[in-house]
Amino acid sequence: NIASLWTGKSEKPSAQELLQTVVATFAVVDPQTRQFVESCSLDQPSLVPPDGTFLLDDAAHPHFAANMRLFYARYLAQRKMYDEALRVFEKVDPAYVVDPASCLYFKSVCQHQLLMKTEGLATIELLLKNTADVPVRYSSVATLMQYDLEALKEKSLDEISRKMRDSERRLELARSGPKAQKVQSEIIAGLDEIIEELEQQAGGGGGGEGSGGNQNQSSNPANDSVIKGAEGKGDFDKKKFSNQGGWGDLDSKEQAKAKNDINQKFPAHYQKQNEEYFKKLAKRRAK
Repeated sequence: NIASLWTGKSEKPSAQELLQTVVATFAVVDPQTRQFVESCSLDQPSLVPPDGTFLLDDAAHPHFAANMRLFYARYLAQRKMYDEALRVFEKVDPAYVVDPASCLYFKSVCQHQLLMKTEGLATIELLLKNTADVPVRYSSVATLMQYDLEALKEKSLDEISRKMRDSERRLELARSGPKAQKVQSEIIAGLDEIIEELEQQAGGGGGGEGSGGNQNQSSNPANDSVIKGAEGKGDFDKKKFSNQGGWGDLDSKEQAKAKNDINQKFPAHYQKQNEEYFKKLAKRRAK
């Protein structure tokens, strides 16, 4: 059986083909490995990944351990289980893997998806500049991820949008533990901070219109602040508030302008993603 796996191959198989053959060879020799490999099927995956604890045994042969860990970590990355995949990648020794390009590529995918900017850029650098025989599809996607991570800014709408997608991914995988809750808290805190910043800009935007600034400013504020007695009648205009979503005293033109300003500050796709995210979060919590 082992001989048949290695015969009929091209003179120079790709590293990806070589990894598959190596894993298949281990599966022929060891029943536990064969059962594990068969359970790592992407056709009908379960929310609970196959138990690969035996692969993390430090007593295992380094060649077996490194390549089987790479196989498992790649499987987890393909399942979008990025946290779990990175824990396995940490145990992979690149010196023993037959496919270092796949090792670095899938590791960088996990780091990119988890917004690990520094770590992701370092891994991509190794892949693009220090790894031989990198497939074009790997280098092309890695280059795009590199540009993407370099442009990523902390506490931006873009970062919050990505965290929303990450939270949705975790909920879809039934991962609602401390890490998912931490991401959700960061989303809410980030949105609060951006909204507060926009409110401050809106509130302070009209104060610096030339040297005139505030035309109603008193020339003698100290005296003006003295209580002078109840000279006024205390009359005021009673406002009727509506539950129909009105905009106070704004006329239709001013309402349209305000809505346009909001759309400029928060692009439409962010608003839509906001709504979809909190709908999914509410459904998840209701279960």
